[in-house]
Amino acid sequence: MADHSGRQSERGVPRADVSRFARRLLIEAVEGCGIRHWARIDSWDGVGCARITDLGGETFELNVENLSSALVVHLDDNTLRHPLDVDSYLADEIVQTMLFGVVIYRSEIRRRPALQS
Repeated sequence: MADHSGRQSERGVPRADVSRFARRLLIEAVEGCGIRHWARIDSWDGVGCARITDLGGETFELNVENLSSALVVHLDDNTLRHPLDVDSYLADEIVQTMLFGVVIYRSEIRRRPALQS
């Protein structure tokens, strides 16, 4: 695992790039409705910080720094290559795993199967 105080992940992704992925993840989680099936958005600066409350009434702060740490695993195993690879479903899974250790809230909306051309 990468040292999160360092400048790069094990894969060599520069810290600035990790922050780009984290900002995209936060946008997808908040604006892309990734977490809205289980969380109320109490505040959102539109850039890098949101305060949310889950269905149980617990409040959390999501920001670029704590999401960057959660993203390193996905970057190191090459599941994400570009910030636009982060969609609302993945954002939801990463946020829940970061906050709760597992995905505990499932959306009724399921990912559509990939179309083959």
